[in-house]
Amino acid sequence: MILREEGFKRGLNRHRVNAREVAVAALLAAMYAALVAALPMISFLLWQVRLADALLMLSTVLGWPAVVGVTLGCFLGNLTAPWGSALLVAIDAVLGSAANFLASYLAYKVAFRKGLRRKIAAACVEIATVSIIVGSYLKFLLEWAFGADVPLWLSVAGVVPGSLLAIGVLGTPLAVALERFLGRPHPEQGL
Repeated sequence: MILREEGFKRGLNRHRVNAREVAVAALLAAMYAALVAALPMISFLLWQVRLADALLMLSTVLGWPAVVGVTLGCFLGNLTAPWGSALLVAIDAVLGSAANFLASYLAYKVAFRKGLRRKIAAACVEIATVSIIVGSYLKFLLEWAFGADVPLWLSVAGVVPGSLLAIGVLGTPLAVALERFLGRPHPEQGL
């Protein structure tokens, strides 16, 4: 029994979160939610350019705090969605934050503190993930909220250009610049 408890305590210490990581996650969550809430006209509906999605690429530099931050930020930002129904807003908040979690986690695995080529690959993964997931459920939100019968392919295609702009054009250079600014610390050094 004592050995199990000691092993459990060592496992907890290995995965302990420090104050800086919590602060980074909270800051990114606040920035993401604020951008979505401040720009609702381009953050929702069929043709969207969610500028906050540029922050997704920061998972390739900041790691888990960024993954958690953009996930929580999306959940909070999507609570301001114009769907006219608490149920539809909740669906958007849950599925949108799941899309952000998966996209930023995959990018983290592909390019965490790696070079430009890996960051470009990570951006492609994020663009595809966000476009497919959000585009797939957006079709139903548009139908249920506004009676708009949009084909699934068009719903997905409506998310792609905004994701290309936000993640590819804005987010990738942002991640590269932040990585250069931070001087690529070793993983043992933390943020």
